[in-house]
Amino acid sequence: MSCQKNEVNPHQILSRLNGNEELLVPVTATLVDEKSVIQSEDTDAIEAEEFAKLLASSINSKELRKFLKEEANKKFDGDFDILVSKIIDSKVGKESFKEKVENSSSHGSAKGKAVFESAMKNSKLNISVPLHIEKWDDTKQQLLVAVAVCAIEGDTKNLIAFDSQGHTYLIDANIEPDVPVIVVGNNERIGLKLTSSNDLKSMRVSGSYEHIGYLKCHDLGSIESWYLGGPEFRFDCILYNGSSVMNACGKIKNPSRSSAQDGYDPSLDLFRWYFTSGHGPDYFFQSWEIDDFGTTYKYLVKVSVPGVGEAGYEIAYKAQDKKLIGELINYQTEVPHYIEDDIMKFKFE
Repeated sequence: MSCQKNEVNPHQILSRLNGNEELLVPVTATLVDEKSVIQSEDTDAIEAEEFAKLLASSINSKELRKFLKEEANKKFDGDFDILVSKIIDSKVGKESFKEKVENSSSHGSAKGKAVFESAMKNSKLNISVPLHIEKWDDTKQQLLVAVAVCAIEGDTKNLIAFDSQGHTYLIDANIEPDVPVIVVGNNERIGLKLTSSNDLKSMRVSGSYEHIGYLKCHDLGSIESWYLGGPEFRFDCILYNGSSVMNACGKIKNPSRSSAQDGYDPSLDLFRWYFTSGHGPDYFFQSWEIDDFGTTYKYLVKVSVPGVGEAGYEIAYKAQDKKLIGELINYQTEVPHYIEDDIMKFKFE
């Protein structure tokens, strides 16, 4: 999005709505004239933008704000996400969510219904509060509603956003806002298979698991933009097992943004060591943040094979996926073992 900026500071106006209600505007947001914004030509982006305007108009309702905060806090997919198709018929007071939002349209409920139905052609349509949800006092604070559909990490400079009074803003897409923002986007986690385990694991001996017991992102912004919420991690382990080189994992973990930033235990089993069946002495661990978009590429990894030498295995990934930290780990490597760079830290045990 690009536009001609309004000279009025948004923090000097619209600070009070409906009596004692407060509009939270990030310091990274700029109030703009909607007519000066260059509109996207993508149909999905246009329909999502119209839906965001409609949703923003309903933020006047305390009932709706309470409902959205409660649904986001359920973290049905591990993050503060709400898949719109799951809540269409949920009650917000005496109306369904769909009716509540449709009836908030300043152009009448018929227009609201048309906008809602057009947006629902996108099966991944998602509402999220990716940051600072714990700071949101839904009893008196209104939030901006931003649009992330068709945003491209690293390329998109600003997200367009709306308030309940119909004003338009641009929010910096690369700097985390200082207050919560509602984001209309695509759910990145639908169809991903989560993996987890809570068993205590022993050291690297035959029959025992290689296990990740801690994960922390030092620089999450370089991995996943704030408006996309928490990251989607994939873990690949390339090893020799018996008679073949294999990818033992391809496992997925979807922490919330706060968990990834603060550090948490993903309790993730990778694979079992079986030396008696010809298990190789080492494996290569590779982590990724998955966006699952773009051209498919392959990455060749080599590991040692008992009595043979080295053998290779190709890992497939997409152009928009982010290749993160990786390391060759030997069965004699100390336990627990940490691998770390400027972006991430893992504990293996």
